[in-house]
Amino acid sequence: MTIHLPQDLERSIQSAVQSGHFSSVDDAMAEAARLLLRSLKEGPQAARKPLTEQELERKLLESGFLASVPPPPDPATPAWSFEPVKIEGEPLSETVIRARR
Repeated sequence: MTIHLPQDLERSIQSAVQSGHFSSVDDAMAEAARLLLRSLKEGPQAARKPLTEQELERKLLESGFLASVPPPPDPATPAWSFEPVKIEGEPLSETVIRARR
């Protein structure tokens, strides 16, 4: 089978092969076809179903984006504790105005 892809897709596939994600272009295209067929089989509603927080965390852990899941926040701790930082000296806007003169 011969397929013709837009240059940006072809470069992306070549990059994935060169980086070691796939052993060949054929392997990359086979995986792309499997993903396409799976999404067609599941239907459009399955593709739009939002992930739960636990599902998202599991996927991020599996993909390596997260090393571990942070513990849930303590309900006794206030969600937002903001304390402004005191800065001494001239305001930045005054410094900029003086520098432009």
